[in-house]
Amino acid sequence: MKRAWLLALAVGSGSEPARLVQEVVPDARAAEPSPAAATYEAINPILGADRPDPHILRAVEGGRPAYYLTATSGSGADIPVLRSNDLLTWKQLPKKLLDRPTTPGGSTPLHGRHYCNVWAPEIVQLGPSSFMLQFTATRFAAAQPSCPGTDEDSGVYVAWSDKPTGPFARDDRPGEPFATGARSGSCALRERLPRSLDVAEGDCKGGPCHQIMRLDSTVFRDEADGRWWMAYAWYTNSPTKVAWEASNHGEHVNLVELDPKDPFAVRCDAAAAQVNVVNAHDPVLKSQLQNGCERCGEMLSFSRGRFDEEMVRDGHRWGVSEAPSLLRRNGWVYAFFSHSAWDSAFYAVSWVAARTVEELATGSPTRISGRYLIPSNGLSFGHGSPVLGPDGRSHYYVHHRLQHGACKATGACARDVWISPLEFEDRGDGRGDAWIKPRFPAEDPKVRVTVPA
Repeated sequence: MKRAWLLALAVGSGSEPARLVQEVVPDARAAEPSPAAATYEAINPILGADRPDPHILRAVEGGRPAYYLTATSGSGADIPVLRSNDLLTWKQLPKKLLDRPTTPGGSTPLHGRHYCNVWAPEIVQLGPSSFMLQFTATRFAAAQPSCPGTDEDSGVYVAWSDKPTGPFARDDRPGEPFATGARSGSCALRERLPRSLDVAEGDCKGGPCHQIMRLDSTVFRDEADGRWWMAYAWYTNSPTKVAWEASNHGEHVNLVELDPKDPFAVRCDAAAAQVNVVNAHDPVLKSQLQNGCERCGEMLSFSRGRFDEEMVRDGHRWGVSEAPSLLRRNGWVYAFFSHSAWDSAFYAVSWVAARTVEELATGSPTRISGRYLIPSNGLSFGHGSPVLGPDGRSHYYVHHRLQHGACKATGACARDVWISPLEFEDRGDGRGDAWIKPRFPAEDPKVRVTVPA
C-alpha cells in the first residue's frame, strides 16, 4: 500500500479548515486492491454560530453516504437543514424543513395549530422514500401575539416527507404534525400510554408523569429484532403531587415501543414495552459514572445550574437527564444522554449499554454505564447523537459546545457544533470492546474522518 501525506486541501466549516492528513491509494500489486480513501483532520467546532441540539441523518444516495444536519432554530422558526458528504464540510440548503412562513408573533402555523419554541429536530429514515421529522415544541390552538418562553408545557410532534429535505407536514397531509402517542381515535388505550398533549399544558394531567412526552425525542429501529422505539424526556409535577416525586424531582429519560407497522405511533397495547433508562437521582448510576475512569469524577453532576448552584425546586433537589439517542453496535445497544442544566458548566454526556433495549432499564443488573464527554477548561458539551462515518466502520457523536464563562457572566449562551470520535475499548471483562472511552473535548478538539474516494 502506497501512502501520500498531504496538507491543507479540504475546506472545513468550523474555526479552521479541515486538513487532508493521509491519502491511501490502491497498490496495483495487491491481489485484492483496497478502495482509495483519504483521512481528513479538523479542529472543532465544525459549525459555528448558534446551532444547539444537533442531529445528523446518514442516508445513502447514489451508493455513497450523504449526511443531513438539523439543529434548534429557536422561537417558532422553521428548521434549517445542512448537507455534507464527509461530516466536516457543510452547505446549508436553500429551503427549510417545514417551508412555512412564521406569523407576526413568531409562531409557525401548520394545519390549524401554531408552534413556538421549536427545538431538538431530528430526521429519521423509515424506508427508501420515507422520512420522519420529529421535534419538540409548545403547540397552541391559535396564533400567539408573541411566542412565550418555555414553561415545561411542550410536547413531541412528528411529520412525514418522501425526502430528507422536506417539506414535512405537507399540504396534502392535513393531520400532521401528529402529537406523538397511539393514534388518536383509533386506540382506546391512548390515555393510558405515553403521549404528547394536543396543546401546551403543564403538569402530568393526573396520571403517571412518564406518560407525558415533553421533549428531546429520538426514534430508533433496533436492527437486532426490527422493533421500533421512541426515547424522550419527561418532567415530574411541579409542585410535587406524590411522595416519589419529592426524592426524584426533575427530568428523566424513558423509552416506549412503537407500532412496527406505523412507527409514527406508540403501539396500541397495554403490554407495549416502557423502559425508564435514566433517573437523575439514581445513586447507583452516579457511582458507576464516577468510578469509571481516573478522571470520571470531575465535573460530575445531575443537578447544577448556570451559576454553579445546586438546583432546588419546591424545596426538593431538581435533577436533569435529557437528550437521549441510541446506537446498536457489536451486540450492544447504547443509550446516550445529557445531564445537569444545559447552561451549566457541568452539562455532559454519559451512556448506558445492554444487550437488549429492555435491559437498559434503571436497576438492570446486566447493563453497563460510563461517562463520555466530560467538561473542562470552562467548556461544557451535550445534546447530540451518534452517526456512522463515511467509511462504514467509524462512529462519531455530533453535539454542541457551550462556553460557560460567557453564558454565566453575560447570558451569551450560544452553542456551536462539534463532532467527537466514539472510541471503544475492551477492559478484559468478557464483554469485548463494549466500553466507550471517556473524552475531554476541550483538551483535544481534533477529529479525523476517513472518506472513501
